[in-house]
Amino acid sequence: MSELSVLATPRKRRRFTAAFKAKVVEACQQSDASVAGVALEHSLSANLVHKWIRDARRRKPGGDTPPFDLLPMASPLAPSATQHQETKYIRLTIPHSRGPVTVEWPVSAAESCLTMLRDLLS
Repeated sequence: MSELSVLATPRKRRRFTAAFKAKVVEACQQSDASVAGVALEHSLSANLVHKWIRDARRRKPGGDTPPFDLLPMASPLAPSATQHQETKYIRLTIPHSRGPVTVEWPVSAAESCLTMLRDLLS
């Protein structure tokens, strides 16, 4: 005689409406709320709620502004006293888990460097 073993049906992924996600994100924005506490109240993972918050920030108008302040650049024709005339490259050193990454970009293409930074940080 053979035995049959019945496996429990696999748990399916839950789907949430945009309105529910917006409600949870808004609850996290309250001054006395913590993301972990709001997630626990709604039986959600805090990591999932953090993801929803990041997604909401990306969709917000003006969300593609860089998280740093842009400083005015001196004209290449009139370098300031503190600027070296030999400097022809923008040098960025970015920390990474496998070691720092250094990027050099020509000053003449500063706008494309800014575009690349915005793309990387968005």
